Amino acid sequence: MKKNKWLVLILLSVSVMSVSAKEYGLHFDDMGNIIKPDQEYFARGLDDEKDGFRDSALKNFKKSAEYGNHLAVSLIGLYNMQDKNYVEALAWYKIVDTKKLDNGVMIEDIIANLETILQPNEIKKAEERKSELLETYGSFVTMAKRESWKKNLQFTGTHIKGYIPPFLQIQLNSGQVVTGSNLKKQIDDFIFNYEFNVPNGEVTLDEIEVIETEE
Repeated sequence: MKKNKWLVLILLSVSVMSVSAKEYGLHFDDMGNIIKPDQEYFARGLDDEKDGFRDSALKNFKKSAEYGNHLAVSLIGLYNMQDKNYVEALAWYKIVDTKKLDNGVMIEDIIANLETILQPNEIKKAEERKSELLETYGSFVTMAKRESWKKNLQFTGTHIKGYIPPFLQIQLNSGQVVTGSNLKKQIDDFIFNYEFNVPNGEVTLDEIEVIETEE
C-alpha cells in the first residue's frame, strides 16, 4: 500500500521600501545608526526579489548570510524549496538558529517534513552539505567576517585600518553627529553582540501549497 506524505511549500511575501544601491562600507541612517553590511545586502536581496531578479536576490542573501543573518539563510532554504532541491534546502534550514526567528517553529516543521520525505541517503547528503555550509556560515566564521569588515575601515587622522580615533566626529547630512566612542560601541555590538533585523520593511513566510508525494 502506498503511503502519502506531505510537504509544505512556502511563499516569500515581501514589503520593502527602496534602498539605494551602494557597496558596503561605513554608512549611516539619518539617526546616526550604522547600516550594517548584512542589512544592506539583505535589503538589496528584497529589492531584487520584488523586481523579479531572483538570481541576484539569492546572491545578495548569501552575502548577507556571510555576516550571520539567519533570516537570509532561511530565505536561501526557501529558494531551494521552490526549486524542489530538497536536500540542499534541508542543509540550509539546518544551519538556521530557529530560536532567533519569529517563524522559527515553521522552519522546524519544514525540517521535520523534509526528513520524513527524504530517503536516508538523501538526509546523509544534507548533513554532509550542512557541514560544508558551516565552514562559511557558522557562528565563529560569520563573527570573523564582521570583524574583517571593521578592519577594512579607515578614518581620517589615522593610517591604521580598523582603528577608530576617540576624537573622531562624523557630521551627517541629517545634522546628527556620530562620535568616535559611539561608533566604536555600534561596531563592537555588531561584531560581538550581533542581532539581525529587517531594514525598511518586513518579510513574511506564508503557506501557499501542499505537495503530495507517494512512495
